[in-house]
Amino acid sequence: MKSIIVTVVMELQRMIKDRYFLCFSLLMPFVFYTLFTYINRGSAVDGIDFDYYFLISMTCYSLVVTSVQTFGIQIMYDRRQSWMNYLFTHPLSPPQYFISRIITQLLLNTLIVSLFFLVVNAWKGFNRTLEEWVMTSIWLLAGSILFLTIGILIAQSRKVETASVTANIVVLGLAILGGLWMPLQTFPNWVQMIGE
Repeated sequence: MKSIIVTVVMELQRMIKDRYFLCFSLLMPFVFYTLFTYINRGSAVDGIDFDYYFLISMTCYSLVVTSVQTFGIQIMYDRRQSWMNYLFTHPLSPPQYFISRIITQLLLNTLIVSLFFLVVNAWKGFNRTLEEWVMTSIWLLAGSILFLTIGILIAQSRKVETASVTANIVVLGLAILGGLWMPLQTFPNWVQMIGE
């Protein structure tokens, strides 16, 4: 257990310093949130204020990017750049490594959800109960586990280029068909059927 904790701490420190993570998982979704809520101010989606709807959408998008692209491709780089070989010189087995990486990613996902919810709620002042924030966070984090498995599958690719292209297609496909960029109601009927 100690080796897992030590690895989680090392991975957290490494990921927090990663510019790719900071830019694509935190900064870009917040910029998109600011832009889209400015463009769509005052509108609603199925009776839900667009600002709140899009907060959940961009938080989910950030989790998808982090779990599929950052997580999956980072594991692939670890294999190629002998980071895993270095880790395995310590008392750490391959299953412990993957458990550590998953725990690290779930902690990062928790950080993302907390930051987005705290910052945007302080800015916009949504009238939501603490229970609703907690339940929404739990649902988002539980859903992110599926995306972590997709990231692990992408990490099995032999070429970084193939993994990167696959991750981009998966992330954009899930974001568009999941209604994260625009509500599904704005798409043609056949796209809505696939999205649902």
